[in-house]
Amino acid sequence: MAELATIARPYAEAAFGFAKQRGELDKWSGMLALLASVYQNERFQEAIAGPKVTGSDVERLILSVCGERIDGQVRNLVQLLVRNGRLPVLAEIRSLFEQLKSEDEGVIEANIASAYPLQDQQLEQIVNILAKRYNKKISPTVGVDSDLIGGIKVQVGDKVWDASVRGRLQEMAAALTK
Repeated sequence: MAELATIARPYAEAAFGFAKQRGELDKWSGMLALLASVYQNERFQEAIAGPKVTGSDVERLILSVCGERIDGQVRNLVQLLVRNGRLPVLAEIRSLFEQLKSEDEGVIEANIASAYPLQDQQLEQIVNILAKRYNKKISPTVGVDSDLIGGIKVQVGDKVWDASVRGRLQEMAAALTK
C-alpha cells in the first residue's frame, strides 16, 4: 500500500495543484472518481487483460468510456498514466487527491471502530474531542469491529488511538512477556 502511495503522490499533488489553481476541485474530484470506477470495473479489466491489448488500446478505451464527462486536462493525465504504466495507481491517486482536498477545506477523515454500534451522543462526543484536538472539522467513518471486544479504536491519518479491550489485553501480554 505504501508503495502505491509513493507512486501516486506526485500525480495526486500535481492534479490537486492544477485543480485548485483553476478553482475546479469538485470538478476534478468527480472526474477522478469516474476514471477510478471505470478502471476498476470488472468488465473493463477483462477487456484490457488480453495479451494483444496495447497501451494505446487501453488509453482509447478508457477515454471513449468516459467520453465528454472528463475534460482535456484529465485526458492528458490518462495519457500520461498509460504511457508511464501508472494506470493501476489511479484509485490511489484519487484517494490522495481527496485527502488533499479535505485538508484544504479544513476537514480531516477519522475512522472510528467500536465493538458495538455507537449511539449518536457517543459519536458526537468523540467527533468533538477530535475536532478540538486537530482544530479542524472531522468527517467520521464509523464501523463495528466485534474483534475489539469492547471500547473503540480511532485512526486519523497515520495516528491510531486504541482504547479497546483487545488493545489493552495486547499491551498487557506484551508487558508480561518482557
